[in-house]
Amino acid sequence: MKIVLVIDIYDLMTNGTVMTAYRFVEGLRKRGHEVRVVATGAKGEGCYEVRERYIPLVTEVSRLQQIRFGKPETPILTNAFSGADIIHFYLPFKLEKKGRKIAEIMDIPATAAFHLQPENITYNAGLKHSRIMPKILYAGFKNTFYKHFEHIHCPSKFIADQMRKHGYQSKLHVISNGVGAEFCPDPEHKKAEDRFNILMIGRYANEKRQDVLIKAIAQSKYKDKIYLTLAGKGPNFNRLSRMADKYLPDRVRFGFFKKEELIEVIRSSHLYVHAADIEIEAIACLEAIACGTVPVISNSDKSATPQFALDDRSLFKAGSVKSLAEKIDYWIEHPEERERMSEVYAQSAKVYSLDYSLDKAEEMFREAINSHRDKKKFATKEGKQKSRKFVKKSRLFKFCSNLFYYLIALPCLYIYEKTVYGLKIRGKRNVRKVRKTGAVSVSNHVHLLDCAKNAIAMYPRHVIFTALPSNFEIPVAGKLLTMLGSMPVPDKIADVKVFLNEVKKLVKIKKRIVHIYPEAHLINYYAGIRSFEKGAFTIACDAQVPILPLVISWRERRGLFKLFLKNKPLPTISIGKPIYPNLSLMAKDQIKDLSERTRKAMEDIYTTSNNGSNVDYFRGKAAPQEFHTKYDRPADDE
Repeated sequence: MKIVLVIDIYDLMTNGTVMTAYRFVEGLRKRGHEVRVVATGAKGEGCYEVRERYIPLVTEVSRLQQIRFGKPETPILTNAFSGADIIHFYLPFKLEKKGRKIAEIMDIPATAAFHLQPENITYNAGLKHSRIMPKILYAGFKNTFYKHFEHIHCPSKFIADQMRKHGYQSKLHVISNGVGAEFCPDPEHKKAEDRFNILMIGRYANEKRQDVLIKAIAQSKYKDKIYLTLAGKGPNFNRLSRMADKYLPDRVRFGFFKKEELIEVIRSSHLYVHAADIEIEAIACLEAIACGTVPVISNSDKSATPQFALDDRSLFKAGSVKSLAEKIDYWIEHPEERERMSEVYAQSAKVYSLDYSLDKAEEMFREAINSHRDKKKFATKEGKQKSRKFVKKSRLFKFCSNLFYYLIALPCLYIYEKTVYGLKIRGKRNVRKVRKTGAVSVSNHVHLLDCAKNAIAMYPRHVIFTALPSNFEIPVAGKLLTMLGSMPVPDKIADVKVFLNEVKKLVKIKKRIVHIYPEAHLINYYAGIRSFEKGAFTIACDAQVPILPLVISWRERRGLFKLFLKNKPLPTISIGKPIYPNLSLMAKDQIKDLSERTRKAMEDIYTTSNNGSNVDYFRGKAAPQEFHTKYDRPADDE
């Protein structure tokens, strides 16, 4: 691929975003891609340097924070973009905004990255306790920049969750900034025995909270044997230096280290502390963990770093000097446990390898290129005609469908299911949990009328059911399916992409629930959960919405219910908690993982669905032949 990366600054290696971009450029080039860089300070082959943009007052302040703004020079951007397959933008500033517009004019697909956490801005502006300002910044970034991108790179699940919380609708790709293979334990390396070395890596800025660490060491029972290294640069150097002289004279080392030196410092450290209140990922913490250094991390709700802690011994209360001092003392007093956890932590960091991050980045770029191409196809006259086969667009139709669904179909079915089938519903509160996200609901396919049962269970949501195209041709029943808003599944391979695109719009943009039977075919009164097809989980992962699991189990007829269908069991529908895709995995692994977790959850629900009061009617086996009907089809696992 020919990939262009646009970032405001490229020559300041003390900036985490710059380091990330540099590593990605080198890694992608090693994989054979042609990578170009547009930035201030971009030098060398494949680099297109733009001038610095001067903003009165802002420029002076931003330089102190190791940030420069690139000037959006159209000729340079156009030249860099020429012949490119994909453009990737790192920050939401004027250079990137102009670049996005040029990419759109040149009809080149583009992606963006979310590397600037709004809380970083508010914290350094003296507004760390403000709740409204971060919301304003999230909204501003979205409305002026990120809403134009279908695919966005998020360095951590934490920031992806924050973006969803603030209304970002794009597909979010959780891709770690990645740890290089050179960050690894060295069994031959011996740590000092006469002193205890603590390390923290990070810019000397307000939100990093090196001050908390210095004060915590001063309160430690073992402060006289502790030596601290604060690796980094930044505007707070003088203040931190004075604090170190006051609390820990001659025992604090400051400085910025090159990679080889940094690895040596990490391996020489007994403990790594990450005290930052705000962090979008903290690659420095990951690098320390990858080298086998046990971490102690601030448990801040505005930081992604707590995800790396394997237990509470590696977490301290954000901003609390006392809590951090207690954790430091624990790890000093338990050297054998620290040695054991060193190996465990080094193993845990392998899932954040740079190679895996590059795999995910390549996957995101390919997906963006393909979706850009498909989007143009869907916009054609032929594409619009195909979409009408699956979703009726008319407002009048939607109004009539809702009217029929709520005033006629659902009331009649509710009375019938309650009086004849004795339908019971459990876990209905879980439906409310997907009201803001939309969802793909799934259930076992065990009765001719289980769609009615599922619709009642998810009331008041108007659920969209999928059905075979042949079902829509059945007299009367076919018309009813259409009026209820059901969707025909595609019977041609050429229509699959259109179908998936329409379902994606329904669940992601319109927040609807679409119901799919992953078991694919009906076996009446089957007791248990059969194997799944991947369609429902593919849709959920692509749209990044949860799976809502419903499980139909059976119980014995008793009392007045024996007057109707006395030889048939009664249904209970149990609704489980929403199950979300793991966005940190590759696409295929996401689908497999979501399918496996859903099936496990549904099996657990099935086992406990009757709370022990009425054991399963068929005791976990397929229903006897007398319960089967002409609608049965052979099961895969029978």
